[in-house]
Amino acid sequence: MNAVLKVETPKEAARRLSAHKLREGYKAEALHVYADASGDPIYWRIRCKHPDTSKKWTPPMHWNGSAFVLSEPPAPAEGKPLYRLPELLAADSAAPVLIVEGEWCADHLHKLGLIVTTSGSAASANGADWTPLRGRHCLLWPDHDAPGSKYAGEVATILRALGCNVEMVDVAPLGLPDKGDAVDWLALHPDATAADVLKLPRLAACVVVEASAPSIFASAPEPLRRPLPPALEYPLDALGSLLGDAAKRIHAVVKAPAGLCGQSILAAASLAVQSHADVSISGSVEPLSLWHVSIGASGERKSAADHWALSAHVEFEREQTEAWRLAMAAHDVDLSAYKAAARAAEKKKDAAAIRDALHALGAPPDAPLLPWLLLSEPTMEGLHKAYQYGRPGIGLFNDDAGDFLGGHAMNRDNRTKSAASFSKLWDNGRFDRVRAGDGAAKYCGRRLALHLMVQPIIAESVLSDDVLTGQGFLARCLLAWPASTIGTREYQDVDLSHDPDLARYWVRMRDLLAAAPPLQQGTRNELQPRVLTLAPDAMAYWVEVKNAIEAAMLGDYAGIHAWASKGGSQVARMAGVLTLAENPDAGVIHRDAIERATALCMYHLDEAARIVGTASAPAPIKHAELLRAWCWANGRALLYSSDALRNGPNPIRTVEAFNAAAEQLEATGWAAWVKDGAVLDGKHRARVWRIRPESDQ
Repeated sequence: MNAVLKVETPKEAARRLSAHKLREGYKAEALHVYADASGDPIYWRIRCKHPDTSKKWTPPMHWNGSAFVLSEPPAPAEGKPLYRLPELLAADSAAPVLIVEGEWCADHLHKLGLIVTTSGSAASANGADWTPLRGRHCLLWPDHDAPGSKYAGEVATILRALGCNVEMVDVAPLGLPDKGDAVDWLALHPDATAADVLKLPRLAACVVVEASAPSIFASAPEPLRRPLPPALEYPLDALGSLLGDAAKRIHAVVKAPAGLCGQSILAAASLAVQSHADVSISGSVEPLSLWHVSIGASGERKSAADHWALSAHVEFEREQTEAWRLAMAAHDVDLSAYKAAARAAEKKKDAAAIRDALHALGAPPDAPLLPWLLLSEPTMEGLHKAYQYGRPGIGLFNDDAGDFLGGHAMNRDNRTKSAASFSKLWDNGRFDRVRAGDGAAKYCGRRLALHLMVQPIIAESVLSDDVLTGQGFLARCLLAWPASTIGTREYQDVDLSHDPDLARYWVRMRDLLAAAPPLQQGTRNELQPRVLTLAPDAMAYWVEVKNAIEAAMLGDYAGIHAWASKGGSQVARMAGVLTLAENPDAGVIHRDAIERATALCMYHLDEAARIVGTASAPAPIKHAELLRAWCWANGRALLYSSDALRNGPNPIRTVEAFNAAAEQLEATGWAAWVKDGAVLDGKHRARVWRIRPESDQ
């Protein structure tokens, strides 16, 4: 008789996949199912919560054709389905639809008989298909925190574009704790009914202005800041045949902006070559470490570009990690034997015999070096330890670097010292480690390649940071903010894993990574890279370039002295990377490499001149933009001060910040003072402004 294979149910799969969390004390609370319009499950979301720490674990789960796995299936082109979609489609289209953040809240409100849905977490709004709500009456119930307000604002913007009548529950007077949600409110009101929910106070989603009312705006509005000039074209040809062809293939198939693809490839090449050589110019040594900062909005396929650029690096690190595990197992045995021998030596009868035995035994065996090649968001202390006990050449690569820039290493308390430590690594590969617990030491011969991909809002914050710009961290970075390709990306049915241009590039990266780097004699992980020199005509051309950049600091580059002053170094470094990527045995940099590196450097300096000062802005300007965007997102055609101070964006919830922001909006014609005030939300408000509609942009 043939054996019958029993397929586990979704609940059984959820228990299996969450077993490790249950062993940690988490309790299973729910298994939420996302279904298509016909009611067929697409994927599930497991919900577990720890009763002591209140931490939640909510991973997605789907059936991959042979088993249940912890991930989501590929999202449809139109976006992910809304939660409880079949019930939503079957409900009376005239009835209000509640929209909350998270399935847990949706389920609790559904039990009251309400029509309710969600796209999931606070970051999920833009990835969902909201078209089933087209033209319906929607009531948003945001969580009582900043992410909740942001989510509600994003959803409201999408729904208005679909012709929905959008209102929002006013959570401020509900008495909820910070981060409180609909479930918390229901816990405070255990006898609440659907009617009670629908009677909750609401914020007006839109103020209708009579078409016949005369305009109170005297003239067209002015921009709050100078618009960002058009993006420059990244010189992919300057990368040469090996690197350039790889970048072109990623650009052609992935459809990420060419600048993102070029940055990813050049940064990956720098990581592969930086341990092998330096460039020497007039006795000054330049490491081959390159730092890149690429700016692109969500959806620009930054992760995909980095994935293909770093495929060989990731595979190499995976193999090194497995070898390290085996070496560590052998080391543990050797260390145990050494400790046993040391204990035996210490049992001898006199001090001289013990000393002789310990001298004969020698030093304990060294642990294998840590295999880590790629780090995404290390603390400064963690990076130092990786250099102490691991590879001397490391890459800090992050395709969503908001986590790193907002993390421990770069928070307000640590930013200055971290930026200084990073800058020393770029300059000469040195760092100091002085700690009370493990003493003081200086380390040389380390290298760090870096590529941070950031969204525009993060870039604006970073470029406005006086520490990161003034100290020199950002000035060492090659900036790129290429034009978006969103909306122009026709699907390419191409498997890049078998692409010959990328295969050639991966083989070279793999060979460079696997080659043993030159080390300082007597050390395990202190680099002593060989020196690349410039051919005479290359040197003459480099001098001309450096002098031209210096002269431009009185003209086109007057606003980016910090970046321009590093121009000569960047040209030499990039020329060295191009040279070694194309010929790992090269000892001389020729003029062609300097010319191509110059084209790349000029692109980055022009990008810095275009971006710096435009992407950054003083606080009153940024606050004015936040206030204006909040008014648009929440339908505030009429704005009054106490409403903004209570419910507006956190940065403007002080009288001083709000007044400065409102003044900026008035000065640029985006707001007009309403003389004698107006009656709003049931009371006369003295300080009222009319806000121009978003369509006036």
